[in-house]
Amino acid sequence: MFVGRKKELNYLSDCFHKEGSQILVVYGHKGVGKTSLLFRFAENTEKLTVGSNFHYYAARACSEKEQLLLWNYELGTEIQNDDRDGQAGFAQIFETIGAQSNGDKLLLVVDEFQNIVKYSKGFMEAATQYVKTAQKPCMIVLLSSSNSFVETDLVPRIGGLALGIGGFLKVPEMGFMDCVNYFKDCNTRQCMEIFSVLGGIPAYWECFYASKGLKENIQNVILKNGAPLREEGELIVARDLRELNVYSAILHCLAQGYNKLNDLHIRTGFSRAKISVYLKNLMERELVEKVFPYENASTINAKKGVYRITLRYLEFYYRFVFGRMSWLERMTPEEYFEQVIAGSMKTFHQSNFRKVCGEYLELMNQRNMLPIRATQSGEWQGKNGTIDLIMQDADENNILSFCDWEHEEIGLADLEKDLKVVEDAKLSPDHVYLFTAGHFSEELKAAARNMDYLELVDIDTL
Repeated sequence: MFVGRKKELNYLSDCFHKEGSQILVVYGHKGVGKTSLLFRFAENTEKLTVGSNFHYYAARACSEKEQLLLWNYELGTEIQNDDRDGQAGFAQIFETIGAQSNGDKLLLVVDEFQNIVKYSKGFMEAATQYVKTAQKPCMIVLLSSSNSFVETDLVPRIGGLALGIGGFLKVPEMGFMDCVNYFKDCNTRQCMEIFSVLGGIPAYWECFYASKGLKENIQNVILKNGAPLREEGELIVARDLRELNVYSAILHCLAQGYNKLNDLHIRTGFSRAKISVYLKNLMERELVEKVFPYENASTINAKKGVYRITLRYLEFYYRFVFGRMSWLERMTPEEYFEQVIAGSMKTFHQSNFRKVCGEYLELMNQRNMLPIRATQSGEWQGKNGTIDLIMQDADENNILSFCDWEHEEIGLADLEKDLKVVEDAKLSPDHVYLFTAGHFSEELKAAARNMDYLELVDIDTL
């Protein structure tokens, strides 16, 4: 089921309806829905039909000559001369597709195009030349699941040909509201639990059944032998990085809470310099991020240079599966879930609940429904607690948010504890938002009615 992506669909539509021809690069994490996005765009665009003026090709990791053979085979044609160079071979393919098109404008989608560009210098030359000389206008869309290739390697590899690319569209993970719309038969709490484990990757959502609980889904989709996501954690890393052993060691440590450089050094035995290089590679691929204290808050009581895994499923895998693989082999999925996972799920959901609350506040800010118009945001991890989200306007008026998934009831004592963290951060609590997956005590709700700065938000409001 396709949900969301209005912004991306509008961007593609605007580009397609421009006069002339163009090349676009569309990229994002594998499974985020890039291919589905292009197929939905084609469905929504009048006169675009597969086989007439919409052509799709999935590039494979192989040699230039093999790529040409495969593409020609799918077109039902043959390479006219096996000795032709790559540029001539791809030029022939573009001409063939153009000749087969019977519409006003051609849409040509090349999926995982890095599999061609890495092994062929002629592909981009042929594509650039074709959009300049094609008798009918066309839009060539190049898809890639390798963020680092597009953002770091593409331009140095193709040089001046990059000037022929008319636009770049990065497809982000889906948001929590998209997850709610996808799992229409689940309540907000159930959607939050699914989103916490799978993140915003719709390819993973397709593996879960709304009719089954989180426990049963995890057992069937992740823990069972041959389950679709059982090995996905390591595959995410191995698709784009070598030395899986080193990266897995670092990711496992991060998932267990060893999130500072010195912690990783002591735990792994790797030098700090080596760890820094590997962390940089993980950050370039948006699998890990480095969290700094909010710039307008105090650094005295703050944790500095904290690393954490950004892709939700990757964190779940390295926290609950990777380190106990031998147990998983000899236990039933039910036994494994109860012994390894069940007791830690509340803590695991806590960090993901923060992300969902942040999305709620960002949406409210866009709609001008907050007490301030925030222009910057961040977080503050202190030695005695965390401010989960800080939002400030141009005059440095604050909204400070605290999110709690683990406790059934939030009371006045919790508010007092949060305000002490605010003191550590040396921020003014102009507005304080408390989020809970449980409920607020009657005492706190009564106090909130007399506190103009305090807003209480439960999970059903999200």
